[in-house]
Amino acid sequence: MPSESDSEYRHSILLVEDDIDVSNLLAGYFSLAKYRVIKTRSATDCMDKLKEFDNKIDIVLMNGKIASDRGAMLIVNIKNLNSSIKVFAIADDENNKTRVLDYGADEFATKPISPTTAVEKSTALLMKKPAEAM
Repeated sequence: MPSESDSEYRHSILLVEDDIDVSNLLAGYFSLAKYRVIKTRSATDCMDKLKEFDNKIDIVLMNGKIASDRGAMLIVNIKNLNSSIKVFAIADDENNKTRVLDYGADEFATKPISPTTAVEKSTALLMKKPAEAM
């Protein structure tokens, strides 16, 4: 776990991205926005990190490849582990939107998406009151 105190962060995000360059780029933007960033590259590692950081992750941002077929079960597993964790899926194809949202994702966007927009959408999602989130 990071050594910095939790008070230095507004939120914690788990980035599930198999492209290291994209992961590092997003991590930089989220860090600048005062997010604690945890990175992983697979669905299995995602679940391991969620358990390791036991209720300290506010949002999972996942790449579209992971959010497609096997990712649908990943979304269900995340929500079963902790229903308050927000899930934001970013995919190459708009066709995945309905399926991803039906499985419990809280937000969906298509690529390309700027890192700034990803941070803004994530922050807005976390600011919603539970009755507003769908």
